[in-house]
Amino acid sequence: MTDFSESNILAIDTSSSVLKLALSFGGDRLVKSSEEVKQSHGQFLIKKIGELLQSADLDRKEIDALVVSVGPGSFTGLRIGLSAAKGMSVALDIPLVGVGMFEVAAYRLGKLDDPVGVVIPLTRDQVFVAAIKDGKSDPASVAVVSKTTLVHDWSATQLTGIGGHISTCLPDIANILPPGEIEYDASHLLHLGLEKLERGDLDDISDLEPAYLQKSQAELRFEQRHSDK
Repeated sequence: MTDFSESNILAIDTSSSVLKLALSFGGDRLVKSSEEVKQSHGQFLIKKIGELLQSADLDRKEIDALVVSVGPGSFTGLRIGLSAAKGMSVALDIPLVGVGMFEVAAYRLGKLDDPVGVVIPLTRDQVFVAAIKDGKSDPASVAVVSKTTLVHDWSATQLTGIGGHISTCLPDIANILPPGEIEYDASHLLHLGLEKLERGDLDDISDLEPAYLQKSQAELRFEQRHSDK
């Protein structure tokens, strides 16, 4: 097991409309930021990383490892975050690990006795959903379902959201676990990423991609544009 307890580690989350960053440094110090992004993460990400490093009095070259959200979430946002993290990992020759939003949800929910269905918005008519129990997410339970299917098939399970308030996308659903959305920031991403780093569970940059079960329209358009070049 590798000791990263004294390392400078940057966490990046661009999975939603809120850009979340966290930086651990000096062994026991932490700075973080959270800001609503009305347009593109790409216009603010590098600037905000620079501001976070400045607040910690660190140079970019002093970053020892990176943690990045792999979603599910905003396709465009995740692409921007992953591209930035991969670029920094290669340029600085430092390790990179990806953390999924359902992992964050499981960590924040803790060891509940009963399973909870965690919902992430996908489209106007579809959502991602996964079962969380005993502080763990079940990868086999992750699915993309219609909102109608969610209401019917998960009616006996308490539901909550992450990356979007569940009552916004499902205003008429009754089985919402208060307060309706799991609160988290990039420090939680950082904690989970640190565990992976210390286990040596590093990601291959060439294989690290957004966590999607099916291609979104944005992804299809992205691939079409590049195939036409």
